[in-house]
Formats: sequence, structure tokens, C-alpha cells
Amino acid sequence: MSLRAILRPDLDDLEEYVPVKPLDVLAAEIGVPVDRLVKLDANENLYGPRPAVREAAARADFHIYPDPGQTRLRNAIARYAGVDPAQVVAGSGADDLIDVIIRLVAPPAVVVPTPAFGMYRFLAKIMRARPVEVPRRPNFDLDVVAIRHAVAQHEARIVFLTHPNNPTGNPLNRAELEALLDLPALIVVDEAYIEFGGETVVPLIDRHENLVVLRTFSKWAGLAGLRVGYSISSAELAERMMALKQPYNVNVAAEAAAIAAIEHRAEVAEDIAALVAERDRMTRLVAALGWLEPYPSVANFVLFAVRGRPASEVADALRRRGILVRHYDRPDLQNCIRISAGRPADTDTLVAALQELEA
Repeated sequence: MSLRAILRPDLDDLEEYVPVKPLDVLAAEIGVPVDRLVKLDANENLYGPRPAVREAAARADFHIYPDPGQTRLRNAIARYAGVDPAQVVAGSGADDLIDVIIRLVAPPAVVVPTPAFGMYRFLAKIMRARPVEVPRRPNFDLDVVAIRHAVAQHEARIVFLTHPNNPTGNPLNRAELEALLDLPALIVVDEAYIEFGGETVVPLIDRHENLVVLRTFSKWAGLAGLRVGYSISSAELAERMMALKQPYNVNVAAEAAAIAAIEHRAEVAEDIAALVAERDRMTRLVAALGWLEPYPSVANFVLFAVRGRPASEVADALRRRGILVRHYDRPDLQNCIRISAGRPADTDTLVAALQELEA
């Protein structure tokens, strides 16, 4: 018997999510030492975790299974977010919780305003839910009327929104969100970048039991490699998610680091402020070149429209110099690159390289 007779045929045309490669692999491909790479392609916090956070992770008891009830972690997150611990569920990154939500609802379709984070579409298709993409407006605001129509037409039971949006950087309009909360669907708002700007929508959960907020420690706390995310929702939904998740989905090192990041959040806030300042400085310097037009961003990255030359060539030329940015080749992001905020030296190297490309 052939494998094709056993495996799911509907995944034959699955469009894989394209992750970034590890630094050592990239360095070998480009021919640049790891310590000379300028990594501005994945929206990571290049300052990394604070020493106390590293130490907490190193002290974790790796030979003992983690707490499946996530008691200490959920309590710490609840204090940080100003909610009840019963409303919190932690996961191996926010991606883990996106998967849990889709499995919990098992919808015939999900609605994704695009451009958007690619994992929504990827995980929906794995769960046999049709991803219905609804184009955003030219300024990347939501098209509320089109979203409502798509939910009704396709019987979608989940709508994925991102606040601020990735890869465009714009915040979610509160009026637009409230215009969607009466839909017969879960409204999932991904706040992966909320620490860098924008006003959280968590307070709306008390009035809307169909609202779920996702967050992560990957960006603000510098824990991308440890994979810790969490959801905030009604206690009833959180209870159902806790029952469905993998029992040991957050490892002990990740849990210890996340708790320590919350305990040392005043120190981490200094890095967040530095990244926001560098985002704004990078935007000014790059825009001053005259051929890269920035879109307004309240995240830790900026989307630029490239004028007068192919964006792919710009991204490739930067890559050859060891500077990594994200290039998009799709109609709604035509000729655009996304550049993460880094440290001052990263910005200086980036701008110098872009100036070389002008010569």
C-alpha cells in the first residue's frame, strides 16, 4: 500500500509557513561570521533577556515534568495583565494557543484580514478549516463590512485580528473591533506586539465572552527561543482550553524565565523603550534616503515600500552584506520589506548599507 492511500490528500497543496533560519545556518549560507550578522528579519528583541531571567531559566529542574496546571505561571501572568488567573492559559508560544483555539471550535472556516501573520492560515488548513482571506483597506485598516459578510457567507466561527498588525505595524481600531464583537464567532486578537505601542483590548473581555486575546514573551521579554505565549479570555473558555491543551506544553525553563521576566519587568521596560526609540530613529534615517517609504508602526518593526527598484534586489543585496530583513512577494505587500527595530549599531550598519546601494 502506498502512503498516498493513507495520508490526507487535502494537505497536498498546503502552503507551508516559512520560518526564519538559525543564525549559524544563515552565517554559513551567506559566508559571514555569526557575530557580524545584523538580524532584523524576525522582530526579535536583540537585547535578549535580562541576566536575572537567564539565571532563573538555568536554575529550573529539568528532570521534573512541568506543572500541567501552570499555577505559578498563570498567577504571574494574571498579575501582569490585571486579570484573574482563571482567565489565563499558557502555551508553547502563541502559535500553540492558536492551534488549541482552532481545535476547540473546529470551524468550517476562519476569517483572516490580510496581510496578516501566516500562522493563522497555516493552522486553520491543518485543522480542515477553510481560511477566508479578507483584504484590508489601502491604509491597512479593517474592512468591517467585508469581514461581516465573509463570516456569514462561509459560516466562519473564528476571526483572527492582530493588534498591532504584523507585518504592517498599524494598531487595531477600537471602533472596528467593537463592530465585530456581536458576530457569532470567536474574535481572536493577537497582541504579540502590544508592549511596543497601542492600547490593549483586554478590558473588553468582561463584556464580550467571545473575545480572546493572545500575547507572547517572545518579543518584549526576549524569550523567542524558549517559546512562551498566553491567552486571556473568559474563565469558561480558558477552562475548556486548559482541558484541550497538551499537558506539559510549557517547559520548566520557559516557565521560570517568563515568571522572572514579569518580576523584572521594570528592567525589561528599559529595553522596550530603547527598541521603540530605535524604531523611530531607524524610520527617520531610512525614510531620509528618499526611496524607502515607511508605513506608520506602533510595533517593533516598520514596513517600507521600496520605490524605483525591486524590493527583492534590495533584500538580497542587504543579505549579502550580512543584514537580514523580511521581503514580501505578494499582491497586498507588493515591493515591500519589513525591518525589525534593533540596537543603535544595527541601525547604523543598516543605513550605511542602504547608502551603498544608492551609489
